[in-house]
Amino acid sequence: MAVGLIATQLSGCAQDAHASDAPEVAVTAQPQLEDLAEACGLDISCSGGGILEGRASISGVPSVDAFFAAVINFQTKANVSASGIQAELAAIRGDFGLDADADIGASIKAQAMANIVGEIEIVAEPARCQVTAEASVEAAARCEGEVTPPSAMVECRGSCEVEASANVMCGAEVDVSCSFQGPSVECSGSCTGTCTVEAGGMADCSGTCKGGCNGECSLMNADGECEGKCDGTCMGSCEVEMKASAECEGSCNGECTMTNPMGGCEGAASARCEGSAEAMVMCEGRCDGEVTPPSAKVECQASAKAEASFNAECTPPSVDVRYELAVGASVDVEAQAKFEAGLRNLEVRLPKLLASLKGANIAIEAAADLGATGKGAVEGAINDLKASADIKTGIGLTCALGELGAVAGAIEGSTEKLTASIEASAELVTAFNL
Repeated sequence: MAVGLIATQLSGCAQDAHASDAPEVAVTAQPQLEDLAEACGLDISCSGGGILEGRASISGVPSVDAFFAAVINFQTKANVSASGIQAELAAIRGDFGLDADADIGASIKAQAMANIVGEIEIVAEPARCQVTAEASVEAAARCEGEVTPPSAMVECRGSCEVEASANVMCGAEVDVSCSFQGPSVECSGSCTGTCTVEAGGMADCSGTCKGGCNGECSLMNADGECEGKCDGTCMGSCEVEMKASAECEGSCNGECTMTNPMGGCEGAASARCEGSAEAMVMCEGRCDGEVTPPSAKVECQASAKAEASFNAECTPPSVDVRYELAVGASVDVEAQAKFEAGLRNLEVRLPKLLASLKGANIAIEAAADLGATGKGAVEGAINDLKASADIKTGIGLTCALGELGAVAGAIEGSTEKLTASIEASAELVTAFNL
């Protein structure tokens, strides 16, 4: 918008605003542009602040300001996530009495050599980070400037929570995953709880052998049957407690998850449509994966998608820390007790850490897309809108265009902070193949 045209329009606005102040005084000189804008209540110098000050309402246009809001939300997400990761790492160091600069993974393994037999085995399920379709659609609607969302469905590249029934339909190239719960569920999948299988001469029962043991049994009942660890061949049933989900072909006392079961998901506690890397699932529940909300405006696509990712709810996974304490005169009992307490705390702290790490990586990917594609789309939208905008909107869009220069620095700074926290956890994650 030409400066001369702005000055002319602002001059008329200012004269109207001051017409009753001093009508008897003639105006002999054109006021400065800033004075005219101030008289009209317009921020022509863009002094109201921007994303560095935590202000997203820069242009007054929803589809443009939604982009700045997403950048600010990423900064908040990065600060909270980085602090959470660092807090869990500091707590783990404290549990094992480690210095702040010690290699956390190597140090725990070094302590293990003096306190346990063999190595520590950590079995962890993948963390789930889910985005509700409703929240994603609402984010897109806010950006579009609509009162109600256009659709309740989003595209989900991953797995989507659906209603459990015998006739769950997920589409081609998409698996149906059903989770059943109960004290005794016939399972042919993965079990979290206790899995019992008929041993029938099983030579490797890693849990409790109940019945006959052709070898040495660690615990015998009153009937002379084995109810403990069998170091030979188990002839009865084998019960294995699974704190983290593991394969089970038998009876599951807990939660059993099966893929594409013959009877569908009838009677299941929950069900999911599990898409492949190439398959997109239409989702109206919770999506664990990449979400694409419905949007007509190009500039809204990256913003709404980023907002959905930043607001993902990450569930701490089940973690099972397995070890065998060493015995003998050479063992420092007090030091061993402290080490075992650290391992027990690790089962509590690791799930929170793993969930935070997955959420952080999702946020970084979304922010990169926001800065790459979102910025260009918003810049194009601003230039298109300015051509037909009124003076107030034109000034707001001009301020927004200038504010785009601060976006890259804001995203880069928050990404570096979040990446540093992720890298700080790498010693622990790598040491135990998490």
